Amino acid sequence: MVLCSHPGRLLNYSVLLNRLEFYHLSLCLNLDEVRKALASRQRYSLFIHDDFRPGAGELLSLKALSQSNTFRQFLLVGHYSAEEKSGLMQWAWANRVPLLDVLDKPVSLAQLREVTSSMVLYHSEDERPIRSSVREFHDYAPSGDHLSCLTGSDCQR
Repeated sequence: MVLCSHPGRLLNYSVLLNRLEFYHLSLCLNLDEVRKALASRQRYSLFIHDDFRPGAGELLSLKALSQSNTFRQFLLVGHYSAEEKSGLMQWAWANRVPLLDVLDKPVSLAQLREVTSSMVLYHSEDERPIRSSVREFHDYAPSGDHLSCLTGSDCQR
């Protein structure tokens, strides 16, 4: 699943991931679309969050998504200093969030290939139920992240 507020970049992720043979994608413009996509109670190997801005609410949302057992691993993309990257990795470790990497924009095919090749396959987790708390993460959404309500758009698959 890819969360990116910019439709053009979202399509670019689709092209890059297809080149890496990831064909089952959910492309979402905002957290409301993520929540709608998660209603199917399906599991995802990777959650890419483009333009992730580390704040208390965003970190709580990320932690809730991790604890829901819906996403196996995470990739954050944005503009970060070395200290911010290190801090995000330390936070993820302390909070048991399986964060693969924190990348600067724009993301290249080579970077995505490197990240996806480092993914760990967790077959045993398929038996663990998806927690209902995944519906609760919208409480931590930043204000103004309800674009789909205004545009009527749904998560693109």
